Amino acid sequence: MKTIEEILERLDSDHDALIARPATDDEIASCNNDMREMGFSPLPEGYSTFLKRANGFAWNGIEFYSTYQVTETGTGYILWDIVSANEDFEEVNGDYDLEHCVSLGRSDEDMYVYNTGDGRYEVLDRTGRDVMADYETFEAMFAGEVTPRMHSVSELD
Repeated sequence: MKTIEEILERLDSDHDALIARPATDDEIASCNNDMREMGFSPLPEGYSTFLKRANGFAWNGIEFYSTYQVTETGTGYILWDIVSANEDFEEVNGDYDLEHCVSLGRSDEDMYVYNTGDGRYEVLDRTGRDVMADYETFEAMFAGEVTPRMHSVSELD
């Protein structure tokens, strides 16, 4: 398995990935306070660690939210902040039993969440909300979801 650092370095140098500057401890604390005030669980430790390396990520249809809204210079692409994303997640998923999930990101066909009930990172199908994959750590989720797309892009290069 590749590490988050290895993946980000490769995508930063070889491809047009949006990799936001690292989050500060104050930004993460403020985000956690906002999450609690909105009635959401705070960020899981593994995701907070990721944010200290990249405060948001978007590439090849995959997004992981940041502590603040990120707008990419030049393209105007907007990456959601995690608080707004969780407000939307709660509104859109009201008919599903997902109140134990913290939304961390999404892709074209999946949603990336942290399940506070079992302490695992899960990939949910956007249509039926079925668990498509689960991981013990955020690093394993990030590598497991991003690396296959890196291989498909490498074949095209």
